[in-house]
Amino acid sequence: MKLLVIGINYFPEQTSVAPFTTGLCEHLVELGHSVLVITAFPYTPYWRIYKEYRGLVYKHEQIRGVDVRRVIHFIPSKPRNLVQRLLHDITFSFNAMFAIATVGSFDGIFCSSPPPFVPTVAWMASHIMGVPFAMQLTDLASDAASALGIMRYQGGLSHLAQVIENFNYQRAAGISVLCSGFKDRLVNRGVSASKIHIVPVWADTETIRPLERENIFRSQNNLDKKEYVALHAGNMGLKQGLKTVVEAARLTEMKPTKIRWMLAGDGEERGQLLDLASHYDLSKLMILPLQPKETLPFMLAAADVLLLIQKASVTDMVIPSKLLTYMAAARPVIASVNFESETARLIRDADCGLIIPPENPRMLSEAVENLCSAPKEAARLGQNGRNHVEKYFAKESVLGLYDIFLQSVFPDSAQTKN
Repeated sequence: MKLLVIGINYFPEQTSVAPFTTGLCEHLVELGHSVLVITAFPYTPYWRIYKEYRGLVYKHEQIRGVDVRRVIHFIPSKPRNLVQRLLHDITFSFNAMFAIATVGSFDGIFCSSPPPFVPTVAWMASHIMGVPFAMQLTDLASDAASALGIMRYQGGLSHLAQVIENFNYQRAAGISVLCSGFKDRLVNRGVSASKIHIVPVWADTETIRPLERENIFRSQNNLDKKEYVALHAGNMGLKQGLKTVVEAARLTEMKPTKIRWMLAGDGEERGQLLDLASHYDLSKLMILPLQPKETLPFMLAAADVLLLIQKASVTDMVIPSKLLTYMAAARPVIASVNFESETARLIRDADCGLIIPPENPRMLSEAVENLCSAPKEAARLGQNGRNHVEKYFAKESVLGLYDIFLQSVFPDSAQTKN
């Protein structure tokens, strides 16, 4: 089978949906299929194009057997600005459409969304080629934008985004979603349940695994054995609301505690977090840059508790890949999230951590202090998380679900071309 994949994020990006789109494409190539990807130049989580790709408007690459075509698009300097976010989505979709015209015919088209304009481009291409298209839906862009305030006062635009989304859903031959709550939301919006498949993200249980607490990451960052590290790793964006962590660190600053707060990553809010930490002159908070992929297992192992922080307005219908990564490291999780979110549901199901109200620094600091004083309970929660991801979210199992999903949309997808 020849498959065209359209998505704004791809390797070498390490965040967003990039690792999963990349992993799926490479899996299909291993099965013997021909896969061509149309994507953007890498930019997450920094919101700027990676240095080695700057100055280009188009690039053709071969990456581990996958044919990758990159097109230029607008990168917002202010990601929360509605006009800039629309330009971000529209310019990629527009340029992707032109790229499609140059790559010939395919047996099927698969796209990753949001942004909502990308599936529309995929539908247009599928209509011209006379082939089905499927979509991997990782979020409802209109709901997410409203929750984060991007379209809070733009009711007409929010409605238009929902109209476009519903247009895409009705015309897709199949839709993969990340959890049952997501499926229910689509069914409530009139999408046929028969075309919706639940395919979660996977946890990299081979790379991320239980390791010794005292390792190279602790030594390189001068962390004393007695320091109890509470770590948030990953994107520093609007959705996370990481000022909660800075404020929690401020509450423990004058206490005789051994807690060391740590934020590691990058994103649009990083500058504000650095400014706030500097303003408070916090000695117990470390803000590190995004760590190399090979450092991540040691960083997570060096932590005693892992933090997952979201704003109160965010009610996720998806399981954040960050949570699965945390669980794979066999460390307890403290989630400052909406109690109705999928994050909270999974933590309850796995019994792998504590759930506290979002945007509440005092409760966050108290939760970390409580786990610090209960090492046996912390170890139990961490091991529960590891056991759960091994059972339900191993990469091989999830890729098997993708095979079933793609076979339902593209009948030849389970057959190799070797």
